[in-house]
Amino acid sequence: LAEIYNDQSVLENFHAACFSMIMSYFFNEFVAPNSKGGAGSASGLPPFDYEEFRRIAVHAILATDMARHFEFIGMCKAQSKRFASGSNLPLTAQQHEAERAQLAASILKCADISNITRPFNVSQRWTRRLNREVTLQGNIEESLGMTRSIVVDAANVPASQIAFYEACGRPLFNAVAELVPELQFMSDQLENNIRNWGFIKCNQKVPEVPYGLKQSSAFDLSTSTRAGSTDSAPDFLPKRSTGASAMPTPASPTFAISSSTMENAYLADYTLSAGDLSNEIGSADHPISAPSGSASQMPTNTGVSLPPHSRRSATVTST
Repeated sequence: LAEIYNDQSVLENFHAACFSMIMSYFFNEFVAPNSKGGAGSASGLPPFDYEEFRRIAVHAILATDMARHFEFIGMCKAQSKRFASGSNLPLTAQQHEAERAQLAASILKCADISNITRPFNVSQRWTRRLNREVTLQGNIEESLGMTRSIVVDAANVPASQIAFYEACGRPLFNAVAELVPELQFMSDQLENNIRNWGFIKCNQKVPEVPYGLKQSSAFDLSTSTRAGSTDSAPDFLPKRSTGASAMPTPASPTFAISSSTMENAYLADYTLSAGDLSNEIGSADHPISAPSGSASQMPTNTGVSLPPHSRRSATVTST
């Protein structure tokens, strides 16, 4: 892939190409000209300009390349200044599409690293999983005789998180919030999460009630809010319960769950210690490669037919 895309935004270019292929194969009614919703169709909908849609989508996907992160933040700030001053008005059709593409890219880029703006009990889980992913990637790289591309300091996770939030996260989300004020809650939660990581760094434990995640007597999905919430973020998970009526236990004994189990499930990461963070990263319970000369057995087919391009030998011999 690196050779195909000349080492330029390799995965992002690959994702954009896959997106176009998926659209052409599975959503041809949007791709084909004069199709459903097109000019003269019985639906009465305006023509769907797939080419414009694809240009905007590809631009947004390519913007997620972190190698261009700070360049992109500069583009966000420049767009915000244009919007505030009206210096580029009136817009030509080409300028209008360019501004739309930039705004779409800003929103998708925020979504790409949105784990840092989620409620802390969710964000913290993503941190653990991402650190484990890059550690396993490093193990694979070393097994191939390569240098680890990313090194995770298991003993210094809070400090590294604070550095990423402040250097990469804060400038992006603040810039986008200027463009789209409805997204200010993401910047607010990011600041709360910086405070949470600072608390962990100083006290070697998670605050009993993380900043930005207040206590409530019960979780009611119907009252969950988005922008403007006092929690500064959408309610993705039930909040800490202070009473026994937080979640009704299903009547069926098959799904009966003890209250202590539910409490632990809802507060899974509230008591994660620095030691737990260290244990989650780089554990040796997932071997990367089999010893030289041995055979690793792949899972056998259980009756589900594999697609033609996925068929392979059930036995892989290490070399």
